[in-house]
Amino acid sequence: MDDRKIEAGRLPERVRAFYERVNEEREGALVELPELYADDLIFANPVLEEQGLDRFESFWHEAFGKYKLFQFDGLTLAAESEDFFTMVYTMRVAFCVGPTFKVISATDFYARDGKVIRTRDYFDPLGTLVGPFPILNWLYRKIFRVLVA
Repeated sequence: MDDRKIEAGRLPERVRAFYERVNEEREGALVELPELYADDLIFANPVLEEQGLDRFESFWHEAFGKYKLFQFDGLTLAAESEDFFTMVYTMRVAFCVGPTFKVISATDFYARDGKVIRTRDYFDPLGTLVGPFPILNWLYRKIFRVLVA
């Protein structure tokens, strides 16, 4: 096991350090998950809601298997407390072929007893998919403006 442990400190900073470590070590960073996340973690995003640290770790492994590029940029914390904080960032992902997708994201973290018990990711799934394709991106934004804005 790598002896570079997440430095002791406030949970929000430790979580951010984990994401930074993912950028450098990819799957090697996952050894830190049990120190940061509760066994009964609930994690959700616009397309799923799952439970359990084992399932959470599986999602990370699946992502590393799918993406040749899996990078978190601009990791910025809005730390309200140890029990609730938000991190905003841009995730960049790319498959073996095709464009790089830029996923502008925010994650809410809820914690208890020094571990994250719930996460909620916010991003635009459809906007992310059409983003690299100028005509589709323009069409998506035009339709969205007419329907919602």
